[in-house]
Amino acid sequence: MGLENLTNYEKPIIGVIGAAVPLPQYDEKEARKLGYELRKLVERRGTLFTGGVPGIGFDFYQGIVDYSIEKNVSDKFFVLFPEGQMGPPEEYFELAKKTKNCILRIEKAGKDMEERRTHLARIADALIIINGAEGTIDEALKGLLLRKQLLCLQNSGGAAEVIAKLKKGEIERIPLEIDYDLIRLHNSTEEIVNYLSNSNFYKSYTEDK
Repeated sequence: MGLENLTNYEKPIIGVIGAAVPLPQYDEKEARKLGYELRKLVERRGTLFTGGVPGIGFDFYQGIVDYSIEKNVSDKFFVLFPEGQMGPPEEYFELAKKTKNCILRIEKAGKDMEERRTHLARIADALIIINGAEGTIDEALKGLLLRKQLLCLQNSGGAAEVIAKLKKGEIERIPLEIDYDLIRLHNSTEEIVNYLSNSNFYKSYTEDK
């Protein structure tokens, strides 16, 4: 599948990336709260997505569903999966049934996880990194190479901590053409949501719409 189906989703498209099996320092309550607050934000305009894996992606989706149930609205969410793979865990489908749209939207791109990560970077208008492992770092770097804004919850451990250290110059920078100004470091989900709410990035999609 190409990416033509994704033109139907309202922009900005904001992706959350992180590990299926989170590393130490991860707080699932933070991911769930971020899902709630971002779903509240995109009520104005936008779409949310993850890679449809357990762990951080699922915790984030729980927060989206919390908001959707409370306000009786659709989830404005999809998952991106490689072609030929079974799909997200059953827990995603059970949660989706509680939303106004009742179904989980699944988009497929790429023949494997490597290709899927490339498509993920292309699809997103911005990425948020929470914790994560090697695959998450790959997604983050692919996004940066495509000049996508990367919001980093720097105290969440794992890949997010590595990206934060790259930004600060605490570890040797990767010999790639990356604009490190695209990386924004945050200490809480509130900071991430406040930044998006008030940034020119988000305003560019909501003004005159």
